[in-house]
Amino acid sequence: MDTSILKTNEVVITDLTHEGYGVGKVDGYPLFIPGAMVGEIVKYEVEKMNKSYGTAKLIEIVKPSPHRVKPRCNIFGVCGGCDLMHMSYQQQLAFKVKMAEDSFRKLGHLNLSVDEIIGMDEPYYYRNKVQIPFGMRKNKVICGYYKKKSHEIASFDYCYIQPEYITELITFIRNLANEYKISAYDEKEHQGVLRHVLVRNNYLHEMMIVFITNTDNIPNINEIINKIIKRYPQVKSIIHNINNKKTNVILGDKYHVLYGNDYLIDKIHDLQFKISFYSFFQVNLTQTEKLYQRVLNYLKPASNDIIIDGYCGVGTITLMIAKYCKQIYGIEVVNEAIENAKENAKLNNINNATFIVGKVEDEIGNLINNKITAIVLDPPRKGVEKVVIEKIIENNIHKIVYVSCNVATLARDLSLLASDYDIKNVTLVDMFCHTADVEAVALLERK
Repeated sequence: MDTSILKTNEVVITDLTHEGYGVGKVDGYPLFIPGAMVGEIVKYEVEKMNKSYGTAKLIEIVKPSPHRVKPRCNIFGVCGGCDLMHMSYQQQLAFKVKMAEDSFRKLGHLNLSVDEIIGMDEPYYYRNKVQIPFGMRKNKVICGYYKKKSHEIASFDYCYIQPEYITELITFIRNLANEYKISAYDEKEHQGVLRHVLVRNNYLHEMMIVFITNTDNIPNINEIINKIIKRYPQVKSIIHNINNKKTNVILGDKYHVLYGNDYLIDKIHDLQFKISFYSFFQVNLTQTEKLYQRVLNYLKPASNDIIIDGYCGVGTITLMIAKYCKQIYGIEVVNEAIENAKENAKLNNINNATFIVGKVEDEIGNLINNKITAIVLDPPRKGVEKVVIEKIIENNIHKIVYVSCNVATLARDLSLLASDYDIKNVTLVDMFCHTADVEAVALLERK
């Protein structure tokens, strides 16, 4: 089409992408405009175009949506940490329901409705783990989240999606790096010391710090540790992780403990979990408890049930279910996670959970003679391998509870299961407030 008419113009926003970008059509040609909302008339300036769609910058809101709010964060739209802070919270939840149902229809060819979305009463300061990149600007160390679709740091002094004391700690570390002339990493030059700082907290507001560096040593680290623990006595663990590879992977293979233990103890419902810095653990504890309760409600485990928990990680869901059933098997391909899961079983005096290192598709066949009554699936974002679905169908497992952090791959996998299973319920849990992501849990029963 003639690009000259797309320089600066007005368009009505009729839809949103799954990232929360406004969609407006000019002569039938779709433009994706970050920050625009459905029903708005906006002025835009085209930035990129291809055959299928273009992307544009929001210049002015001519007619605002009644659901638009002023974002609390003054770098919203620059920082890539949040997508939806310009929407009222209720509108964010409505967007996520529509996004999920659109995915089920378009990607899974399923006419599925979401039964409920469980939101937060206070959708701020919820993250219990952050990984903050560090960089240099004008010979000063800066830190912040990356700008969207870039590795340019949007420097911050405040953040509304992580606890205030974590942000204070991160900025204190940034100031110490400047005080002791510890350079930040330059990924283009592959030089500098400090790459990222990872911080975890737990239900007691205790904290773990992981310095991730390009070098084997951190200058003046003992003085830095002393200053940190003097100011923040709730810091119970400080770890040095070394990553000297040219990579976007955050954590390296080598680490050593500088202070305290190499773990924190966290709690879900009445269970305790030993969490290391590399353990997968849900980032929103409040919503995790609601999510796991919904898993239990769907599963309805009985005292004679024998259950599989696929992709069990450190055993959080496995151990929660264990007290209600006869036997449960947790399967995970990562050996370190299984070792953590076994420790967590001991920590909670649970004896009817067996943890297995292996692929879910291999172990289902090995366990089926145990008369498996149900399986829980909580895979990574890429979803379940097709062979896993084939094994579930082949072995005639009666009930599936599928937990997903990616509604697109959930839609694909539900479609593959739909000929043999009735999809009874779908609940969304807003685990990642102010972002376009959402957690889902679905109940399926054999036809």
